[in-house]
Amino acid sequence: MNPTPPLDPASAPLDTENPMAVHSSRERYFQALRADPYGLENKNYDWEGENRFVMWVGPMAILGVALTFLAQYLGYASAISIYTYALFGIWIVVELIGKLIFSWAILRFSIKINYVRKLGLRPWRKLKTYVIPLMLIGILGLEKGSGGEVAAVIMFTFLDVLKTIGTEWNVIRRKVPVLKRAFLSWDRIEDRPYTLRYDIMEDLLRFIVYLPFICLFGKSALLVMIPNLINEFGDGLAEPVGIRFGKHKYRTRSLWYNGKFWSGNFERSYEGSAAVFIVSMIVLLIFRQEFDPTAFVILFATLPISMTLAEAISPHTNDGPALALVGCSIIWIVTHYFPLIA
Repeated sequence: MNPTPPLDPASAPLDTENPMAVHSSRERYFQALRADPYGLENKNYDWEGENRFVMWVGPMAILGVALTFLAQYLGYASAISIYTYALFGIWIVVELIGKLIFSWAILRFSIKINYVRKLGLRPWRKLKTYVIPLMLIGILGLEKGSGGEVAAVIMFTFLDVLKTIGTEWNVIRRKVPVLKRAFLSWDRIEDRPYTLRYDIMEDLLRFIVYLPFICLFGKSALLVMIPNLINEFGDGLAEPVGIRFGKHKYRTRSLWYNGKFWSGNFERSYEGSAAVFIVSMIVLLIFRQEFDPTAFVILFATLPISMTLAEAISPHTNDGPALALVGCSIIWIVTHYFPLIA
């Protein structure tokens, strides 16, 4: 058998018909990765599309931050303490350091980006916007002056969008080697050149879903962490399990791919979906004390299978909003009729 011919970074590994083909063998995957490790050399990549996207989303995020500050100044929103901002900043620094370490490991030990992204980086990358306002502020004793959940979630969502642009936008990465290197550990080959767009679209859609439910749940807003954790750890395991052990595949589409809505040809597996189901049960067990016994039994019977199905039919890279909507809706309906334990 002839060896796979070397790949030209000017034209590889873009396959608009089957982007998952890069996973057909380890040899093909790592040839593609080493031909263009930072995803910046392929002349077929649509960087102008990413630039236009940033030109729309960037000003929107700046406006969101400015309006949140104005609402705080006028007394319409709770103030956010300097300690909470510091915690957010520390989280970002740790995330960047982690990306650099994992990028080195990917190239040094030939580890697929998919494993590192989901098992090592995803919780740090995706959870901070909600973990800090809903969980860590109270635990660290920052309640006084730390701001309400709603104000903090709004502020951190828009700040995180600006952070993503500042560290992942191709224009900046080309000029800042440390950011170019760090992004390697997050930038799945099959997602290039849409990774930044996928990230921000998912983050904003999750925000649109979670924020109303945080308001609806009120003092029980912590419950939105249940679908959040299922998303991060269930979906986080689904992809590595599917790539390594998945024998039974099924197809999904992306919201945006190759210039079209609901396009692309991506894969999931039943083995990966099973990971979502198992993690859903584990997360519910962790939060079992938050529910009336009857409500918990109903949730245990309905939520895991519902979250598994939501993840299965949701668009590629945008399963987060679908899981948020399904999970929060079911929890709110059940707790509305079966009150929380005081």
